[in-house]
Parts: sequence; structure tokens; C-alpha cells
Amino acid sequence: MTMNTMTSQLSRPAELVRSLPIRQEGAARTTPSLYQRVSQFHENTRILEFSTTWKGNVLLWMVVALILSIPRYLPLLPVMILAQIFPAHRLWIVGLGAGSLFLHTKLVGLEVTEPLWMAVDAGIIVGVLYLFFRVARAFSSLPRVVRNSPQMFLHLLLWSCILALVFLPSGFRDLPAWAVADNLSVCLVFFSFLIWRIGFMLYSGRRGSIKQSRFVDHLIYCLPYLGSTQVPYGKGLDYLLQKQADSRLDLAKSQLAGLKLLLLASLWHVVLYLLDTAFFGSRGQPLYLKLYHMDALVGLSASLPAMKVVWASLIVDMIYETMQLAIVGHMIVGSLRLCGFHVFRNTYKPLLATSLVDFWNRYYYYFKELLVEFFFYPTYLSFFKKNHTLRIFAATMMSAFLGNIYYHVLQNFDSFIGYGALAPFTKFSSYFFYSFVLGFGIFVSMLREKNQRGKARTTTSPVLTILLTLRKIAGVWLFFSILRIWDHPGSSFMQDTTFFFALFGVSL
Repeated sequence: MTMNTMTSQLSRPAELVRSLPIRQEGAARTTPSLYQRVSQFHENTRILEFSTTWKGNVLLWMVVALILSIPRYLPLLPVMILAQIFPAHRLWIVGLGAGSLFLHTKLVGLEVTEPLWMAVDAGIIVGVLYLFFRVARAFSSLPRVVRNSPQMFLHLLLWSCILALVFLPSGFRDLPAWAVADNLSVCLVFFSFLIWRIGFMLYSGRRGSIKQSRFVDHLIYCLPYLGSTQVPYGKGLDYLLQKQADSRLDLAKSQLAGLKLLLLASLWHVVLYLLDTAFFGSRGQPLYLKLYHMDALVGLSASLPAMKVVWASLIVDMIYETMQLAIVGHMIVGSLRLCGFHVFRNTYKPLLATSLVDFWNRYYYYFKELLVEFFFYPTYLSFFKKNHTLRIFAATMMSAFLGNIYYHVLQNFDSFIGYGALAPFTKFSSYFFYSFVLGFGIFVSMLREKNQRGKARTTTSPVLTILLTLRKIAGVWLFFSILRIWDHPGSSFMQDTTFFFALFGVSL
């Protein structure tokens, strides 16, 4: 069974694995309102045509430069412009440009500043990536057991390297005689950080598409500049090539769509500032009602404020955190679009979702795709083929529950390898519960959508339809606001659970 066939079959009962089920940029509208004309300016034919002229292009890059004035993002500007000037070489320009920025920024963050060691470490990291590129190109020649489970062997190799650290003396990073081991551990940080991107490279080898690409092409996602987590925005090269602009007009559409995301990120920054000023008081006393972020709120379990403050804090902090994620995703995806890759957003109006699975699709798209590619599909294709419901349940729990936990444990080890400070694993007892409830909730939501599909809907008035939609949205907000009690920086299962029961007047 091909992957395309698999996707078409899963798209009906398993909403977790479909592409975003909501409107993406580019769909046609009739008789647009003023709001639609403003919000969808990137689809306006006149603006598109103007942006292809030299005047329009200069204006575009001036606006982008103004928005990217934040030091972290501004170095990407010349890479974007070069990618436009030389479209035939877009892949290696972005790969080498953004990759070099990534290596330098992360090495400095890991306190590797000596030019010699920076060059050595960068060479080892690129060499490891090239090794896996060669392995992927020779995928059909690998032993059968490796070809059947390439991701498992990849992660076994990573954990073998991690466990090797146990045999090194404590504090070896501060011992001059162990400089080589120290820098090898730095390279291991990169291996851990890039593990999912290497996984996508191996998938390209399995499909055979990697034979039509060059190693330098893969640097575009294997050495990303933006993104503080292991999640590969833009997934692998196969996906990026599908979304690459092939003409000047396509490039203009991609760039204007990228500009829109940068403007939205700026707008959400303003909204967060207003929320801080009005409610959280991070810059002084709040103007209105004093609310609390989740970490602070759970810490007040022994003496909770008024219930209206508690529930308002849960809801508003969920909105606040969603906007924060949207800002990061908009900046990264917007930058990719400006380079000529019209990829999906990472966050697309999750606060308007009417079901749990719809929220999951909209909230953190590339993390969801990672879990689907590496956990959902392998489980779905391998187990319970005669029991469709059990098959979906197993695949969903493997991805949203166990895969979710594994990803975050591995990400925590990324910090451990780099800095030698292991974050307290007591928080994972809370995250274990969080992931289980999340996975089970998504599974139930998928079944409900499956059962409702195809049923005739009772005709209702427009007002009643709106009220029913708002009720569904409110239910989604309530579920995720409460679930976040077990997912915050200071998580501790007993403290989180005590706080949860305190919401309903039950004291543990």
C-alpha cells in the first residue's frame, strides 16, 4: 500500500493524520468584505503583480527588514534576498546560509567560542549528516532488519552515544585534559537535536527520492537557523520541494503570505503586551483583574484566590500560551515562505476549533506531523489490522501519548548533554498523565467525528447554529485549559492534582 493510498484511507476515520482540515491561504473567495480584503491582502491580484516589480520588491524587503529588526532574525534577510535573486540555487543558498548561522549560534550557546574547536565541531556535525545522507542513498542495500526499522536503529545509535557519557568522569567538561570528550559531547547535542531531521532523511532514502537530491540540498532542514526545539519545521526535503515556488508569481504569493505571518506575529506581540498590562501585571500592577500564569497559579494551591480569578486565569493563560506558540511558528514559517517555500502554518486559528482533534491539528502542526510520521503510521500499518477501532486507538496512543513523552524526554536529554544539568524528572510524572489524557481525548474526538460524518443534520436557525458552534469551542477551551494543569515548567503530579481537585472544592 502506498503512502498516498494510506493517507486517503486515514483521512476519514483518523483526523490526526490529515493535513490541516481548515482553509489555507490561496482559496478563492467571492465578494470579499473589507476585513477579508485587508486580512487576505496576499491574495490580491494587483498587490501580487506589484510585488513582482522592482518597486514592489524594494517595498516588500523594506517592510520585512523593519519587522526582522530583532537581532536573531535579521541575519536571515540577506539569505532571503539571495534566494530570490538566484532561484535556481535557492536550496543550497538557504541551506548553507541558514545552516552556518545555526551552527555558529548553537555552538556559541554551548560555550564553544575558540575558532579551532568551532571549526572542528562544525566539521564533525556536517560529517555525521553526510554519513547519514550516504546511508539513506544506499537504503536498498542496507540489511533487511535495518530497512524494516530504520528509525529504531537510528535512535538506538543515539542512545548508545548518550549512555557512553556515563563512563566519563563527573565534571569532565571543566577538565582541560578532557577537551576532546567535551567537544564530542557538544557534537552529541547536535545529534540529539537533529535526530528527527535525520529520520526524515532516512524516509527519503526509503522512498528513493533522495537519489535525485544533493547533500547540500538537505542542509536546508538538517541545519535550521530558527526553532528552539527539535521539531523540524518544514519537515524534510521532499515536503519542501513540493511547496517550492516555481515561477516569479508563485514566489510573490509565497513572499506575501510570509509577510502576512510576520505581521500577524507582530500583532500578537501587541496583544500579549495588552494582556500583560491588563491582567498579569508583569510590568507592574495590572489595570484590571489580577490573573496568574499556570506555574504561579498551581503554586497557590494552599490559598487559592477567588474562583472567578482561578477560572479566568486558566482560560486567559491558555490563550496567552497559544499566542506565544503562534508568534514563534509565524516567524519561522514566515521566513521559510519569504525564501520561496509556501509551507503550511505551524499554528492556524486553534482557538476556533470545534473539536479536540481539530485543535490538535491546528495548534502545533509540525509537532503533530512528527508524531504522525514516526509513531502513528508505523503503528497503524503494523498492528490490529482486523479491528479498525483498536487499530486507530493503538496508533493514536502511540503517537499522542507514548511518542509525545519520548520526544520530550529526549529533548530534556539534549539539555543534559549540553550543560550537564539534568532537569528534575519528577515533572514527567505529570507529563505522563497529561499525554495519556491528551491521547485518549483525541481518540474519542476522532471516533465522534467519524460517527457524525455522513449523518443528516437537522436544519436549525443561523442563531442556533452559531450558539452550538460557540458551545463546542467553549468545550475545547475548557478541556485544554484544565489539561494544561499537568503541563507547565514547575509540574509536580501531586501538586498539580491537588490544585485540580481544589477547583471543585475538594481538598486532598
